Amino acid sequence: MGKIGRNEPCHCGSGKKYKDCHLQVGEQKKSPNTKMIIGILVAIVTIIIVVVTLLSIQTSGNKAPGEAPAGKVWSPEHGHWHDAN
Repeated sequence: MGKIGRNEPCHCGSGKKYKDCHLQVGEQKKSPNTKMIIGILVAIVTIIIVVVTLLSIQTSGNKAPGEAPAGKVWSPEHGHWHDAN
């Protein structure tokens, strides 16, 4: 069966023009489900962000951020500087 023109009678015998009957159905079959593709991409990006965030938290640890200010010591339990007293 050749390509049906938009203004030709529909192949189903309804008496309507193809554009008013089966054109939209045919176009829907050809086009991908855009919502599903967007949802999958959003899920993948979200997973990547979570993994990168978790990896950065694990690698940063509770190390002192540079040299100690005068009279301060680093507390790995709390993750900040305390007075040296």
